[in-house]
Amino acid sequence: MPFYTYKCPTCQIEEDVLQSMNDKAPKCKKCSTHSVGVHEPKMKRIFKPNAKPGSKDGSWGFGKGGGG
Repeated sequence: MPFYTYKCPTCQIEEDVLQSMNDKAPKCKKCSTHSVGVHEPKMKRIFKPNAKPGSKDGSWGFGKGGGG
C-alpha cells in the first residue's frame, strides 16, 4: 500500500497516510479532538511535485542552468 499526503482544509495540517487506493479520506484528528465530534472535516488529498534526482558529485546539472 502506498502513502498519500492529505491536508486539512480547516487547520492546514499535512499528514502522510498509508492506505489503499480505494479507502476514504481520513478525518483530521486535531479538528475532531477540538470540536468534540460536532465538526469532523475530511482531509483533502494533495499532490506534491516529485523531487528531482541528483548525483553525488552534482554532474547531472539539475538546477545549475544546464550541464550534462
